[in-house]
Amino acid sequence: MGDATAKKPKVIHGKEMTAYGVFRLAETYRMSADALAQIGPQMSDHPRRLLHFQALENYLRSFQLLGGTMPEDVRDYNHNFAARLTACKALGLQLPKEVQDFIQSPKRSKEYVRIRYDYRLEGAPWQAERTMERLRAVVAEVEKAVDLAAQASNPEFIMLGDIKLTKISASRP
Repeated sequence: MGDATAKKPKVIHGKEMTAYGVFRLAETYRMSADALAQIGPQMSDHPRRLLHFQALENYLRSFQLLGGTMPEDVRDYNHNFAARLTACKALGLQLPKEVQDFIQSPKRSKEYVRIRYDYRLEGAPWQAERTMERLRAVVAEVEKAVDLAAQASNPEFIMLGDIKLTKISASRP
């Protein structure tokens, strides 16, 4: 019975990734959303919005890691964009007020959950192109700010001829 009540250690997916690796992951989500924009929504813009939200979350995660936050603590924020941004601001992230207001709106977490799990594709309030463009612009602002911080951190890389290889995963001793 004692073994059954023992608490399992919390699994932290991606804890071996460097802050720069998380930044590059965020870029892939953003680039994928941009690629979907080129073909336009076929049935719903859910996939494109989800990719933008994943990019936003990972850019903020990257900044937290750059600021020295432990991966276990970064994971505890889950999809709480407002709390994650507050933590990033305390670490020095500077964003325009309108970008902060957008991210910290109580609507963001609800919108994220609906985009991920709502099966209804017709008549969703977030399908307006204006709100999609606002989300895209917010992600671009956050990307720019975190990119400056990531580059200032001097991410590790090696050159093989003309190819630049960036260290994305850190190995633990």
